[in-house]
Amino acid sequence: MLSLYLATKEMVRNKRRFISVFMIVALITLLVLFTSALGDGLAQGASEYFERVGAELIVYQQDVDLQLPASRLGRARLSQIRRVPGVAAVGPVGVSVAAIIAVDGVESSSLNVSMLGVEPRQPGSPVAFAGTALNDSRAAETVIDRHVSERLHIPLGSTITLKVVQGMEEKHYDLRVVGFAEGRKVNFIPSIFVPLRRWDQIKPQATAGGGGADLIFNIAVVQLEHNASPADVAAQITTTVSQVEVTDPVTAYKTTQGYNDMMSTISMQQGFMLMIVVLIVGSFFQIQTLQKVAQIGMLEAIGASSGMVIVTLLFQVMVTLLVGLSVGAAVMWGMSRMMPPSVPIVFSGTKITITILSLLVSGPIACLVAARTILKIEPLRALGLSA
Repeated sequence: MLSLYLATKEMVRNKRRFISVFMIVALITLLVLFTSALGDGLAQGASEYFERVGAELIVYQQDVDLQLPASRLGRARLSQIRRVPGVAAVGPVGVSVAAIIAVDGVESSSLNVSMLGVEPRQPGSPVAFAGTALNDSRAAETVIDRHVSERLHIPLGSTITLKVVQGMEEKHYDLRVVGFAEGRKVNFIPSIFVPLRRWDQIKPQATAGGGGADLIFNIAVVQLEHNASPADVAAQITTTVSQVEVTDPVTAYKTTQGYNDMMSTISMQQGFMLMIVVLIVGSFFQIQTLQKVAQIGMLEAIGASSGMVIVTLLFQVMVTLLVGLSVGAAVMWGMSRMMPPSVPIVFSGTKITITILSLLVSGPIACLVAARTILKIEPLRALGLSA
């Protein structure tokens, strides 16, 4: 009880000094939380489509290092995959890039999108949470993901105009929005889904009107029969179908170009920020301790233990961190409400909890140096009564 009284009394007396430390911790908390949310948002941008693809295996062309744009597959391989034991269904997915330039004939701010060609009602085709799913492989229809609808405020049933380059010319194509899907970013870009035959006609290509008799797409998405082993089926596909490579959705997005470098960089930044908290808080309380050696000596001379003084110090450290964390988290919450949908931040309850706990754990670590100084104080020498 005496420790709490002494800690509170000192903080009130030196409130300006402690407020400055509160604000430093709050700013660092703001930066750590923003970096964590940005890391989650970028990771989601790379993984979102594969996490929600609703299949166990992804088939690529061999020797393309699982890079989505480089992979090329045809109908013949799709038929071969379909005949492999354990395969319940397989769907082709083609990937290209287009730009939405108008909604219902009215020009809008241009938005680059991943245009995914899918076979309606087959694996890879999205489930619509509003409107209807794709039904006709040649229809001029599209299902757009949540990110596209939020950025351009596209209503259900409206017509979007796409801009693509075919040959040496810029072409425009109209598609009617029949449904909305959950977020399905591919390579960090929001997505629209188009029936495969229609996609083959409007994708960027050397000549307008389609890629030829053999429809070429990028990957095949495989759903397995109940109780089929993904590893066994993957091995059989690799053996049975020539020049393909099979992987699972998690590996597919983790091999996205730049994914590992991006995540390791963000993790390193967070580690450095935690070190900064330890250094700033530790330095502040070390200086505080050195400035009041005589007072600590007086307390110990009248019977106070070093343990009680250390508890006082620890209480001040934890209050400093809690106040700073609360202010920083409140500011971050306010900023998140004002940020536009284009900013890729995602707040994960688990990640935020881990981040805050890491900052709180840094408090006791930060006061170790100051605690060591307290343990070395001799009352008589601190009071100048001993040589």
